[in-house]
Amino acid sequence: MSNLLYYGISNGVGVAFCLVFCIVCISKFKNADYNKKLLPLKFLYILLICLEVVKIFYHICYAKNYPAQRYPIVFCSLVMYTYPIICYTKSNSIACRVCKALSVIPCIVIGSLYLFVGFGNATGASDYSFIMNLHSRFYHFCMLAGAIYIIAVKLYDFNFKDFYFSGLAVSAYFVLCTVLSLFVGDNISYFGPTSAPVQIVYNNFGYAVGNLLLCILAWLISFIVFMLINLIKHLAKRKKSQLQNK
Repeated sequence: MSNLLYYGISNGVGVAFCLVFCIVCISKFKNADYNKKLLPLKFLYILLICLEVVKIFYHICYAKNYPAQRYPIVFCSLVMYTYPIICYTKSNSIACRVCKALSVIPCIVIGSLYLFVGFGNATGASDYSFIMNLHSRFYHFCMLAGAIYIIAVKLYDFNFKDFYFSGLAVSAYFVLCTVLSLFVGDNISYFGPTSAPVQIVYNNFGYAVGNLLLCILAWLISFIVFMLINLIKHLAKRKKSQLQNK
């Protein structure tokens, strides 16, 4: 199979779903009350759970095993845990606000990147490889669709103070993955002892200190992102105020 078909079909299906979901749901629910605005997220949550179950059974049937790297606790699986909290807790609670932030910022970054990264040589790729690639890209575009929807219907307003708890939540996730990786003897997400993406950190600082540095980095990134968003909001409000005063 050519690269164009292998990746084009996967990205095409994902982008089409993202566009249809956003156009239909935003137009229908942008002026609805808060509880009705949550309905598309509940739909996405059920869809993501179904996709995860299908992936697990398909992989086990094909490969006869299920490695830790495919456990539904990798970083991109967070929305399966944040959506229920968003939908079934008070909107002004810290947990709900943090989950909204984690369902927006990482999902926009990761979902958008899938349009441009991960394009290896697909020549001779198996049917299994194609299905898993299709599944992965569709899953991430579902995440992107949910993030765009949350912003568009104003379910989340990006309060600057949320950076503290968002950074804390991501740091806690890193620690959890570290402990689980040591417990199962394999890499959970990208934070296990032999995980290639962060191996340079572990080699230079050690496993424990390296993970502490990753937690600090999570806080720093959270602070910078929320600071920039807060600055943009402030500038937009000032410009709007100036236009109204003319």
